[in-house]
Amino acid sequence: VDIDGREYTDYHLAFGPIILGHNYPEVNEAVKEQINKGVLFGAGVSELEVEVAEKISDLIPSAEMVNFVNSGTEATYHAIRLSRAYTGREKVIKFEGCYHGWHDYVAFNVNPPSAMVGQLYPQSRGILSGAYDATLVLPFNDHETFEKVMAEKSDEIACVILEPIPHSVGAIIPEKKFLRTLRRETKTYGSVLIFDEIITAFRHHIRGLQYEFGVIPDLTTIGKSLGNGFPVAAIVGKKDIMSLVHNGVLVSGTYSGNLIGLSAAKKTLEIMEREKVVEYISELGEEYRNSLNDLISDMNIEARVVGYKSIFAIQFARGPVRDYSSVVNINREKFKKFAAKMRERGIFFTPNPLKRCHLSFSHTEKELEEFLNATTEALRDLQND
Repeated sequence: VDIDGREYTDYHLAFGPIILGHNYPEVNEAVKEQINKGVLFGAGVSELEVEVAEKISDLIPSAEMVNFVNSGTEATYHAIRLSRAYTGREKVIKFEGCYHGWHDYVAFNVNPPSAMVGQLYPQSRGILSGAYDATLVLPFNDHETFEKVMAEKSDEIACVILEPIPHSVGAIIPEKKFLRTLRRETKTYGSVLIFDEIITAFRHHIRGLQYEFGVIPDLTTIGKSLGNGFPVAAIVGKKDIMSLVHNGVLVSGTYSGNLIGLSAAKKTLEIMEREKVVEYISELGEEYRNSLNDLISDMNIEARVVGYKSIFAIQFARGPVRDYSSVVNINREKFKKFAAKMRERGIFFTPNPLKRCHLSFSHTEKELEEFLNATTEALRDLQND
């Protein structure tokens, strides 16, 4: 509901954490119960922290050890610090189109303008000059370029970090050979492979995309869907790396492991397993994408539908999507007009043309029908403008 009292069906879902639905009763009750017991003590590890950590270790293949934080940015920051301590190296490889938070080490080439594709492009002013030297940006899905860089600079590369599906630019599906090459080359040269599964873990598979794709990283960052909107995230990974936490590597935060986020995480995971949430939202997402593709084809609109499972996006462009260069020249102004017309019809998602729509366990076939009807009208209006 906005300030004027207009109601919307939400497909933004706060960039994806709301996997069960807003104000989900069971999660809220679990949080209220914990509030009455206490929310933060800062004295050692709580029983709840151990319980949730053990559950995550059971689910995520790479999670031999777990360290809780509050956000994805904290998780990726600490994962990179751990990688540098473990390897004794400094440089980070990331991929164009991938987002890993706002800190200096990774705030490059998330969505550079077309003239800067393939060149180091800072996403913010004020980035430390040393971060430019310590960060290498490569094209996603280009295993040959990656092999070449690793061969040339292997003794400098502390870690390789990526979203297994870059959802910050819609959805770029990874090629199997690309992921397998990353795993092989990092093992060969002793660099740490980090999967940033802040968006994908629990949403696309209860055990993470690493399980689904059969490529197990050394470290993984998780969050978003873990708490259905409550702030909770974690770095998980292999024991020989994670054991450096508080053993020479500082990973700390007053609110890390807070009992509110952990109580939400415990209940959210319980519901997701019990109700087979991933299966439901994935099937519904397939219906959305198929129906939207049919609609675009029938109306002869120059657009495409991208996505994976419970995530989808309309991009005003044609052709396959393999890397960021496939996305950079989409018609952004047309999308903003489309998003505005959808809001007029009670459908909310971010007007950022590079982002995506999310589904939750609370979306149904009714919402699908309403979305398709609104999309038909909005696209027809765009054709007539």
